[in-house]
Amino acid sequence: MLIGRLPVDEQLDALRTTLARNEVLMEVLARAKKLDLPGWYLTAGCVFQTVWNVVTGRPPAEGIKDYDLFYFDDTDLSWEAEDEVIQAGVNAFRDLPAVVEIRNEARVHL
Repeated sequence: MLIGRLPVDEQLDALRTTLARNEVLMEVLARAKKLDLPGWYLTAGCVFQTVWNVVTGRPPAEGIKDYDLFYFDDTDLSWEAEDEVIQAGVNAFRDLPAVVEIRNEARVHL
């Protein structure tokens, strides 16, 4: 049966199982949680590529050039505040075999 035809809760379980096969992605999520950023999420590129890789029989992390971590903090829109978070991320993700780029979505319009 096609996953898209399953009930939504079963689709979510299948997605979680698929994403869990990418150890780097799972580690990024675990470490991102510890950064305690407001309204954070891992953007779709690495999620989509992981699913595509698994569906097509490739290694789960193949071809993923970076993991984009976005957050939303409109309490301080300065570059200095965003850079402080970016530097905390550099330290948190330093030993991973992937680039993790962090951006404050509240600053995008600037």
